[in-house]
Amino acid sequence: MEENYSKPISDSEERTPTPASSEPHWGFVLLTLTGLVFVGAIVGTLLTVGIGKLAAWDPEVLTGGLKADAPLSLRWPVRLVLLLNHLFTFLLPGLALVFVFYRSYRVGGRVQDWKDYIALRRWPEPKVLLMGLLTILVSVPLVLYLYQWNQLLPIPESFRLLEEQTNEAIKGLMQMDSIWELLANILIVAALPALGEELVFRVVLQKQLQRFLLKPWHAIVLAAAIFSFIHMQFEGFLPRWMLGIVLGWLYWRTGNYWVPVVAHFFNNAFQVLIQYFYASDLTELDLNQDPQIHWTAALASILLLAGIYRWSTTNIPNPGIDSSPKTE
Repeated sequence: MEENYSKPISDSEERTPTPASSEPHWGFVLLTLTGLVFVGAIVGTLLTVGIGKLAAWDPEVLTGGLKADAPLSLRWPVRLVLLLNHLFTFLLPGLALVFVFYRSYRVGGRVQDWKDYIALRRWPEPKVLLMGLLTILVSVPLVLYLYQWNQLLPIPESFRLLEEQTNEAIKGLMQMDSIWELLANILIVAALPALGEELVFRVVLQKQLQRFLLKPWHAIVLAAAIFSFIHMQFEGFLPRWMLGIVLGWLYWRTGNYWVPVVAHFFNNAFQVLIQYFYASDLTELDLNQDPQIHWTAALASILLLAGIYRWSTTNIPNPGIDSSPKTE
């Protein structure tokens, strides 16, 4: 069936008539992805260490021990470190893998290329993007409710200390005294993670898991769990897992890379903007002490998500991304 909910970004691009092969084994793709992410993380770390030595950065920058009241002179180097880490850990490895394995391949008798695999040429219709944004928005009460439940889970003290250090560094990073710091945080906290993480966890990981597991929901849930685990912030594991499930469903439902990217970007950018415009009102906020999300709000969130799911089944064509055959 023709995919009538999206349109080409550019109709002038020509396909290179290179020999096409069938898709590589899903296990080999995921093993390669793991290697590329690992090597990319090492390269990014070495690069930041080298830059840090040349620029005579404070050691606190490289160790990630940023304080909540960190001065401007420390905040900018930390942003550069995060930018390089995002690039070399997710975005560049994801692009490299897709280009190498899917430069030209055959699926169901059709020859496609790496841009087809990512769906870079197709920009979703406004109603599809709106559905993605609305899905993220109505999931917020459920995500916050799961955060409260996550606090009740037993977590080793070493993990809690690491979590406190991470939260302290985030508070330092979220100090924004100018529009330039706001724009930098939107790039580093919202744009790059949306592009890189959706490429790695949805376009590659979820799609390859789906080839093996066959059931779309099995792949969505497992990929989301890995997505949450990779962040190494266990006090927020459950809510991030839920967010990953929502983003994974958006990708499967629409078959379009840009839908979860825009939704992911909106989720992160909204938090940055709230911090920038209302920082003085949030300084005393403590999720462990202040009034929390009631279970009825979480239930309403679930019902709204179910409504969006039901609406999408008749209004958003599924391109059949769950039809890839299981390969040995």
